Amino acid sequence: MKSNKFFLGAAIAVFCSLGSQGSAQQSGTATGVKEPVSVPSQNGAGGLSPAEAEAAAAGKKLIDAFNQGNASLVVDMFLPDAELIDEAGTVHLGKEEISALVKSFFEKFPGVQSASQVESIRLVAGLALVDGSRTMMDKEGKSFSLVRYASIWKKTDAGYKIVSLRDIAEPVPPTPKEALETISWLVGSWMNEGTDGKVEMDYRWAEDGNFIVGDLLVTSADGSQMMKSFQRIAWDAAQGTFRSWTFDSDGGWGESLWTPADQGWILESKAFTPAGAQGSARVAISPETEDRFKIQGTNRLSNGVAEPDYEQIVVRKAPTAGK
Repeated sequence: MKSNKFFLGAAIAVFCSLGSQGSAQQSGTATGVKEPVSVPSQNGAGGLSPAEAEAAAAGKKLIDAFNQGNASLVVDMFLPDAELIDEAGTVHLGKEEISALVKSFFEKFPGVQSASQVESIRLVAGLALVDGSRTMMDKEGKSFSLVRYASIWKKTDAGYKIVSLRDIAEPVPPTPKEALETISWLVGSWMNEGTDGKVEMDYRWAEDGNFIVGDLLVTSADGSQMMKSFQRIAWDAAQGTFRSWTFDSDGGWGESLWTPADQGWILESKAFTPAGAQGSARVAISPETEDRFKIQGTNRLSNGVAEPDYEQIVVRKAPTAGK
């Protein structure tokens, strides 16, 4: 455990930080529903032309009928010889097949709701080509399906009707808690002990369930406190991975971006002392069993000076008596 604290930035790496005290120590919405965006217009005026607005209104009428659970109104938005191509690529041709599909869907998902985002409307040869995305939510409001759609509408005496509607499935973005379940094995109490002291860490879910947080205590061989730190691990939806931040009791702090590896995670970590000195490291975390994992630190720089690599084993604390 001979290293300064510069490689921190992922608090988990503090297990190996017992060194010189003179040096320094990682919506769309949660349901996947996207915020509305403006629809490109052919008239270049920044709004919709009358024909575009009428096509957009027809699309809203379709969604309203769907959210009412009214299969007849939904099917009425299709022409008699229209087609609906579902997420599996199956073609449902004509109102009879489309009606059977819609009724079956409502029976399987009672109370289902949909939120639609129109991304473009184009008028071509008397047809309206409307593309966008749609999120399906259960009656509790939890999204379970996200699809992109491409639709063709034809103007009739009864307004715009669907000629063709094709759905293409997309993965529903995970909520922060769902994403963090991947590393929920960290939750609990851990310890790394060496001849010059020990590091203890307690991980837990934040009360809101959207973060994993940890408290760290570094003590010397004689039992005196050397450092306390706090860490927060979050799901970074923009990067599609985890990000963590560490805050030390002396005012230093660090951050890490997590990247999945074959045997665990690679944390690209940076750290900053209260005086402004900087450090960085690549920290590999490799679970070996549910009660044991390995930490390896490489590419370590302390204020521009290279530091030696290290490897440590961390074990889960045994339960205390009575717990």
